[in-house]
Amino acid sequence: MLALTKTTNRIALCFCLFVVFSASVVAQTAPQAVSTPKSGSGISLAPARIEMEMRPGTEATVVVDLDYHAAENSQPVRIVASLNDWTLNRNGEVEFQKANTLPNSASGWLIYSPAETTVTPGNVHSIRVTISVPKDATPGDHLSALIVEQRPDTIKLIQNRRQMVVRYRMAAVFYIKVGQLTRRGSLENLHAEASADSVRLIPTLKNQGNSAIRPVASAQITNAAGQIVAESAENESLPVLAGSELAKPLTIEKALAPGVYNIKYRVDFQDGSRPTEGVTDLVVGSAAANASSARGDAKPAKP
Repeated sequence: MLALTKTTNRIALCFCLFVVFSASVVAQTAPQAVSTPKSGSGISLAPARIEMEMRPGTEATVVVDLDYHAAENSQPVRIVASLNDWTLNRNGEVEFQKANTLPNSASGWLIYSPAETTVTPGNVHSIRVTISVPKDATPGDHLSALIVEQRPDTIKLIQNRRQMVVRYRMAAVFYIKVGQLTRRGSLENLHAEASADSVRLIPTLKNQGNSAIRPVASAQITNAAGQIVAESAENESLPVLAGSELAKPLTIEKALAPGVYNIKYRVDFQDGSRPTEGVTDLVVGSAAANASSARGDAKPAKP
């Protein structure tokens, strides 16, 4: 969630963008809603992630639903839709760009309707999105995002009163997967560092394929005697997009006593290859030594 706060004439305006990458949602499955404020009032968008495998020259239509849930006396809200390109940077943060600016953009393939509508509390409103893949489309993932936001002129402001106004901006992200797809994940580096109460691992994951991978990874810390002192259960990480790298930190809450520790990071790229295991040493003692050694071996794990 991105938050931008601006205060003008004693009015605070909060701008919230909700994007979901963790849950697996495809066009054919039941929708999963974007999180809304704990007050129970807000607009949800579902599905938040749509993945479609399509051939060049084909067309398909999907529906994205808007659900405005608020108090019975709430006023209707005017919303407007638009398209953006999107990507994930190396730190796993989502970045949006103007439509049709990124090399793997699918924004030019999408037509949506309605572009603007009024949503009323307690009702579900649908936006139809038609995807038309060009005959000469290159193989691999092509990305776009349907952005839905509240029109500024529907926000009611009261003169001479301090207000907190929340305007929703949500995204349903599209993966249009075209032609022959390849997924080739690799563990490029493994770094570890210790703080007073935790261990921070930074694996560098790379995808040399043309389609996103969603690695499943776990970590284990052993002491000099080979005893397990901490571990992280197997979890699905953020996706590693085609032709990109991801270096998203993993924190294990554990205070380590001074000594030398062995860090093992096991990752299954779910690309058809065997799981990979990265190994590095961590020295805990002086402040200067609280970082992993230069060694960061990566090798296929034993079956």
